[in-house]
Amino acid sequence: MTNLKTTLSAVTLAALVAASFSTIATADAGPRGGARMMFDFATMDANGDGSVTQDEIAAQRTAKIAAMDTDKDGNLSEAELLAGHAARKEERQAKMVTRMMARMDANKDGVVSLAEMTPQGDRGDKMFKRMDIDGDGVIFMAEADAAKARMSESMEKRGERGDHGHGGKRRHGDN
Repeated sequence: MTNLKTTLSAVTLAALVAASFSTIATADAGPRGGARMMFDFATMDANGDGSVTQDEIAAQRTAKIAAMDTDKDGNLSEAELLAGHAARKEERQAKMVTRMMARMDANKDGVVSLAEMTPQGDRGDKMFKRMDIDGDGVIFMAEADAAKARMSESMEKRGERGDHGHGGKRRHGDN
């Protein structure tokens, strides 16, 4: 039983190392989905010498995994994995809100007013008209589903599938 537990812990740790590396090395999607950089260079360059070695990447991976091991027993429990996942999700959401505030807060007063949230010009009208396929002034479920499918297909062609529950590329912070 102990051997099985050790083997399962080793397999889990190996999977986490692989997942951690893919998180570090995944392209960071730019505003239009294009890759900007493979990883946060400044974070990876631990000694600040202007270069990143495999040892620095491995150390970063190890530190991330160790940080998730909150009880410091050398293993990651389901609860620790869930907590780590939730923390990463919160961090991504906080970065998204920060970018949204920067983009929408036109007068830079630290809040987004209703006027700042309202689409500029006729952008909202254009979207409604695009979704209202038969032009009758009402969007039915079939039209909404068709619009969603078109948008998903268009985003997939451009490689812009972000962290919106659609799968594909994930955003890992801005640099």
